[in-house]
Amino acid sequence: MKKLNYKKVYMLFIALFIGLNIINTYFLTVKHLNRYIEPFLHTFFGEINQILGNFVILFLVVVIVSLIFKNAKSRIKTLIWTTFGLNFFLYALSVFNLYYGTAFSRNAIVLLKNPADGFAFGVVIETLLELITYYRILLFLPFIILMTLYILSDKASLSNYKFKFQIKRLTISLLAMASIFLFSLNTYLRLYQESAPVQSMNSTFAVQNLGVYPYYLSELIGIEFDLDYEEILDISDDQDLISLVQSYNKNQESYINFFDNKTYSNRLMVDEAVDSLYVDPNLSTSNDLTGIFKDKNLVLIHLESLNQFLLDHPAIGQNFTFLKDLFKESFVLNNVYTNVGMGVSSDGELSILTGLNPVGDETLYWEYNDMNYDLTSLVKYFNELDYYTEAIHGDRETFYNRDVVYPELLTFDEFYAIEDFIEDGYVVEDGYLFNETENLVHHSPWISDFHLADYTSQVGSSLLSNSEQFFLFPITMMGHTPFDFDPYGGLRETDFPQYANLIQKITLRYINYSKYYNDSIQRFFMDEFGGDQTLDDTVYVFYSDHGSGIKNGDLSILFDQELSSLEERRMLQQITVFIYAPSNDEYVDYGDYQIRKGLLTGEQDLVRSQVDVYRTIVELFDLPVGQDSYFGVHAMSTEPTFALDNRITDVILDDYIYSMRNRYAIFPNDESVSSETYDYILRYKILSDYLLSEADLQTKINELIKDDD
Repeated sequence: MKKLNYKKVYMLFIALFIGLNIINTYFLTVKHLNRYIEPFLHTFFGEINQILGNFVILFLVVVIVSLIFKNAKSRIKTLIWTTFGLNFFLYALSVFNLYYGTAFSRNAIVLLKNPADGFAFGVVIETLLELITYYRILLFLPFIILMTLYILSDKASLSNYKFKFQIKRLTISLLAMASIFLFSLNTYLRLYQESAPVQSMNSTFAVQNLGVYPYYLSELIGIEFDLDYEEILDISDDQDLISLVQSYNKNQESYINFFDNKTYSNRLMVDEAVDSLYVDPNLSTSNDLTGIFKDKNLVLIHLESLNQFLLDHPAIGQNFTFLKDLFKESFVLNNVYTNVGMGVSSDGELSILTGLNPVGDETLYWEYNDMNYDLTSLVKYFNELDYYTEAIHGDRETFYNRDVVYPELLTFDEFYAIEDFIEDGYVVEDGYLFNETENLVHHSPWISDFHLADYTSQVGSSLLSNSEQFFLFPITMMGHTPFDFDPYGGLRETDFPQYANLIQKITLRYINYSKYYNDSIQRFFMDEFGGDQTLDDTVYVFYSDHGSGIKNGDLSILFDQELSSLEERRMLQQITVFIYAPSNDEYVDYGDYQIRKGLLTGEQDLVRSQVDVYRTIVELFDLPVGQDSYFGVHAMSTEPTFALDNRITDVILDDYIYSMRNRYAIFPNDESVSSETYDYILRYKILSDYLLSEADLQTKINELIKDDD
């Protein structure tokens, strides 16, 4: 290397600094190099444009370093450490891809406000393992190459190689870069308006078509790429707005479904529901399902990260003995999916409690601090009926800003969090004795879900004794990634020895959690001694908030087939939802235990999502919604619909799944998405985002609908 002219070494170094750091960005934007994302369709103009954008920023870095340092050695050393910083930045972005499946945006910073007690260490370990298990160490290859070149170079000659300041050359260079960047930015904006008018798509589209470095520089200095929703949706006045909303609004006496062109109503009849539906005469003898739960209490149970594939797997599913027996007494949604965005658990709550789709790249619970939304919700409707409403959670009250959102936005009468458990005598360090006979203690930084279930039963029993109607919302915490604190031992190999040496540790911990999921759900109905603690005159609705995020390829091992990325994402978005309406006095024997007879049973095999659960609860309880709009279909109807993942914008229909980012990304791959279907769902997504772009827009729309009637 010393024989190589030091001037050539310097020029080679500059070229490698720019070239390697441009190539490195493909670890974020190309599917084959980043299994955690779904990119847009790569185009010639988009690729050229992002190369130009990245080149301009890297060239600007070289110019700034050249202005500060006058000799080649100092410049090279500075650019080496700059490369390390850029490489680490890309690694951090890839970690974000791992957990969220989309490109990072500034809106996601609010997630750092959530207390990280209990899972921060495990998450750090998993991200470090990514360096080896998924070759993310290659992201540091530019740094390694440049450092090697520097070590082998003639440092003395480089130190003596100094440059004179040339204002003319600098001016020409900056003007040229400015021209290239303006061209690149203008091209990007045109491509964005044509291809991705959805806010949650912006970050992924930008890193792919504007460039990683220019996009995140714009994020750093606060440049906004705003969308004009009214222009995109062609809304020029209130009448246009009403017409658009009504084309999706399901709270109407009569409406036509887009997919089958049949007429449906906001009152579902038994003879119009799925064939398997059974309504016990003790519950209702009417043909009208609306209001069959009227005056009953509701316990709506939020299940953390429970994927349906755990129950569907032939071996893992054997751990769900009680839950599968409970399904026989329930109405079960077999094909239901999450609607979450960046707010994950809080977004699951948002869709269930308000029937709205989250924007996808932000967390509404945190955004509420800056925009005081006025939204309809199940809680408000139950409050209107003089129900007592309480949310119960085993984590800190500040998690997802719940201590603000629950009383102010959702209007719960009470929010009971871990601070309240502790104030009432619970000692976290001692854990929770959930099985006195076998002396089993659950040690966790959060409240055990066994404890949560027992407390829910105690609150409900107290309210029943006072003849007070209630809506309780217990939110489970265990089962949260990275799936630590399993009271039965997360890394035990006895349950699934056939997989112990084939799958990653995080996957083993998750599938082992299946026993805990089953037992903690059972605890809502049976105490530790097997005694009945099911609440009278109460309906239980269980729903998973989101999937497990196991995107490491282990699902292919567990199911012994090579799953495509879309198949895997469909499985990870599929959740568990069921409705259990127990009798007060009739029991069914299931071996060693009894379960109260279910008064409403059946199965739904058509696609449903969390926004559909909202509508279903509204109608079954005949809540006082009046003419307030909602968008879901009834869980028990035969009406076709779709499920929308608002973070990575996958769309699941009965026959296939496709990506809104690339309509040609579809499974099964012999299916196709018509332009009419794609545009209908895209328009719905943009409308959903528009509804949350202003604090009182939903209220305004509902008032316009009433005035227009």
